[in-house]
Amino acid sequence: MSRFSRYDTDEERLPDGMQRVGYDADTQIYTYRDADGSYWEGASGNEYGHLTQVSNGGRPSRHEPIDAALRHHMWEEERKNWRQGWQPLLNFFLIIGLFLLLLTWWLYRTPSEQLPQCGGQATPYKIHKGDTCWAIAEEHKMSVEDLVKANNKLNCDKLQIGSLICVPSVI
Repeated sequence: MSRFSRYDTDEERLPDGMQRVGYDADTQIYTYRDADGSYWEGASGNEYGHLTQVSNGGRPSRHEPIDAALRHHMWEEERKNWRQGWQPLLNFFLIIGLFLLLLTWWLYRTPSEQLPQCGGQATPYKIHKGDTCWAIAEEHKMSVEDLVKANNKLNCDKLQIGSLICVPSVI
């Protein structure tokens, strides 16, 4: 048992003269009555905290319908309370979303293509899916050795799609 459990009672947590009189399990709202007879409701899901006055003193009949203006006012108060409670988290999610958007843009941006320095006797060739050194050499009517000589550090086993190589022109 906690050493502060004696402070978990209504007498310790509620203002003077306030008494808990009901709980609506559907909406999870506690109802309280003040010393002057006015009724107050807590925020949905909270046993204690910010209280909203729902009636002035006196005892209204349970069969009296709530007029539209009062219902609209109660709805506006509930909406305002919800927004005030979630505002810090909404700002946090906005910052996280913006960070993820910028991170995605930075990681997946397309770098500018730089053409290789092929010289006057060669033309650049962009590697496509399924290309091999042998297929490129056959397409341009040359040997694989000539293709490898024209490109320094060309590894035919590790051709990357989208990379550029120099294909020498055959005379």
